Amino acid sequence: MKARTMTLGVAALLNAGGLVASGAAAPLAAQTDTIPESMRARTLPRQHLAGPRFGFTAFTGEVADQRRAVGESRMMSQFGWQFETQIVSTSTGGQALMEWVFLLGGFEQDMRSFSMSWLAGYRLPNGFEFGVGPNLGFPLDGPGDMTTSIVTAVGSSVPFGDIHVPLNMAVAWAPGGPRITALAGWIVG
Repeated sequence: MKARTMTLGVAALLNAGGLVASGAAAPLAAQTDTIPESMRARTLPRQHLAGPRFGFTAFTGEVADQRRAVGESRMMSQFGWQFETQIVSTSTGGQALMEWVFLLGGFEQDMRSFSMSWLAGYRLPNGFEFGVGPNLGFPLDGPGDMTTSIVTAVGSSVPFGDIHVPLNMAVAWAPGGPRITALAGWIVG
């Protein structure tokens, strides 16, 4: 008798839950329909883009003075790779982005440093993009400590035949003076 009462109780609970769920689903669908078409995100597959990057970093402020005092240049070459995921595309063509940029620098000065940045950004329909995020850098050899900073970046991808060439400028805001980096490359998909 206890088992039968328990079974009936469970069945009643499941039935009531089904009624509540079906009643709640209708208002949710109705809410989706009230969002204007122009404000809805397009349901496109996420694109994952990547490609090589090369350029230079210019050191400023106290860091530039410290580099000059030990015989290092205020400028340093940069070579690396950028990975991008387009998170969402808007109906007007804008794209929310997440990017990782990994760079090795200083080879022309017989030194090696590593830098990685994680940027959250946005690309306008005309190709202009901007982003911000944390940066971590450290020397791979020789003296020096790990550095952290916040990076702000702007740029644009310029079509060059069948290739898109990204041109970017970034400023890493850190104690001792900002570092200014200019990068170019191409997108390999």
